[in-house]
Amino acid sequence: MSRVVLVTGVSRDLGARVARSLAADGQHEVVGVDLTPPRRDLGGVRFVRADLRGPTLLGVLARHDIHTVVHCGLQIDEVITSPVAAKEANILGTMQLVAACQQSASVRHVVLRSSGQVYGASPLDPARFAEDTVPRHPPRSGPARHALEMESFVAGLAHRRADVAVTILRLANILGGHVDNSLSRWLSLPVVPRPMGFNARLQFLHPADAVRAVQVVVDRELPGTFNVAAEDPLTLTQVLRIMGRPGIGLTGSSPAVLAAGRRAKFIRFTSEQVRAVTWGRLLDTQRFQDVAGFVPHYSSRRAVEEFAAFTSPGMLDSDRIDRAIAQAKRVLSPAVEMPAVRWPRGVRQGHG
Repeated sequence: MSRVVLVTGVSRDLGARVARSLAADGQHEVVGVDLTPPRRDLGGVRFVRADLRGPTLLGVLARHDIHTVVHCGLQIDEVITSPVAAKEANILGTMQLVAACQQSASVRHVVLRSSGQVYGASPLDPARFAEDTVPRHPPRSGPARHALEMESFVAGLAHRRADVAVTILRLANILGGHVDNSLSRWLSLPVVPRPMGFNARLQFLHPADAVRAVQVVVDRELPGTFNVAAEDPLTLTQVLRIMGRPGIGLTGSSPAVLAAGRRAKFIRFTSEQVRAVTWGRLLDTQRFQDVAGFVPHYSSRRAVEEFAAFTSPGMLDSDRIDRAIAQAKRVLSPAVEMPAVRWPRGVRQGHG
């Protein structure tokens, strides 16, 4: 008999992908929950409109006999309407969800989509963060701080309900074709504002690999906390070169880059995200590889290259550069050689 999986946050990209993939494999019945109706096709997913902050979720769990809850409701880097709305959705929504799971007689596994941003970023950090690494500069505000609190709520459930397996997946920056979040919009700017004098090392995760990671832990009911990222790092300069975007170095610290984002109107960078593109952050993924045998199909470079292929070419795009060089050669090349002039006898060139 197939198990019933409830997936939250299906109106956003990752939640929709996860729900659709779980429903398509034929091993699960999937119920998708969100306050906003999904804009994407969910395939065989049964959608239930519900607010995680309200009291209706317990009834949904009981009515559909939910075995596994996949919480993809974290709003960490999507373009959101207000920080207050994000806090309510992240903190209050997760508190109510955990309370409902604790009271449910059917729930046996809870999976939380978290983020590598919980480690923060600072010049004193190790080369890579393992799951048990204590960060030197943990996030103090914003969605990254919300993710830490959400992890604590879910971990508390494991202590109160020993029969419920809890899995926390800390995902790297998600990037790939058609991904729309603060990072992708920042990289799509004609000229990308960046902290002057820094060249952060970054990791990425393709959304298809993020979905695979969730599916692995759901199928095998793997408890624990795991980092999920492509192994290879890229420097910010390498990322901008792939994107064909010039970077403009801004002096000062976070406020200058944040102000540039506000002027761009359609991106909203948090101070934690600015620290990440200043100091960099890499995740150690060995634990997930050892426990689950999970290796991403997409490298960080492939994820960035795919995103670049689906984005309008930058002004430093290689094709544009080749065309500009060819045009410059035509303009600067010597004039077309004229046929030699035969001067009459006795008339010397240069004299009338």
